[in-house]
Amino acid sequence: MRHALIIAGLIFSCRAAGAPAPGGDAPGPLPRPGLAAGMGVLYLTARDVVDLVNASAVPAERVAQFHAMAEFFAAASFPLTDEWIIKVEYAFLTGSYSVGSFLGEADFSVTAHMPSVILQYVIAERGLYNLKIGAGGGYYAGALAEKYLTIDQRFSGTGGGVLTELEANTAFGEHLYAFLGANLRWSFIGELTNPSGISPGRASGGGGTTLNFFAAGARIGLSYYF
Repeated sequence: MRHALIIAGLIFSCRAAGAPAPGGDAPGPLPRPGLAAGMGVLYLTARDVVDLVNASAVPAERVAQFHAMAEFFAAASFPLTDEWIIKVEYAFLTGSYSVGSFLGEADFSVTAHMPSVILQYVIAERGLYNLKIGAGGGYYAGALAEKYLTIDQRFSGTGGGVLTELEANTAFGEHLYAFLGANLRWSFIGELTNPSGISPGRASGGGGTTLNFFAAGARIGLSYYF
């Protein structure tokens, strides 16, 4: 509910900022098809993974719930009307936890492939800049690699994911734009298993480790409009 109120507030504020003043200029040109690519940082909490890491760590090196990870993305957008755009996106998440354990240094690496289809609403389109808000989802695939001493294991899983986003583009020229974005993302990647069907156990006991997570992120990149 809290996230929904935040997003609603963003929509109201951005629409007010993007609306032309009375007697001012008319809205800008219609949206154009475009491509975008770039990178960002996600502050992510994956409770099961953190529990697993902390179960291996000595007390002084236990990690916090939220952890920064890198994200790389590429997207293509296609206008449906002057207000609605469909965007197809692929994002790749990567990050790691390294802790000292009683058996030496332990490394846990997380990766996720996150394709999504996103419906965007155009808040403002002024030619030299645009502003959009959107929501969507897709089917994710994630993995967790665990390494210490002679142990080198990889566990993988799949599941759904959803996100909400705010995107802004500002022009360098007629076609090339700077891309700025922010998003909230929820992953529902289920139990992670190795090729033998075995899952690393949670520190709290019971069940296997999942890659369910919540993340808040910021992005920067380039957009090209045709």
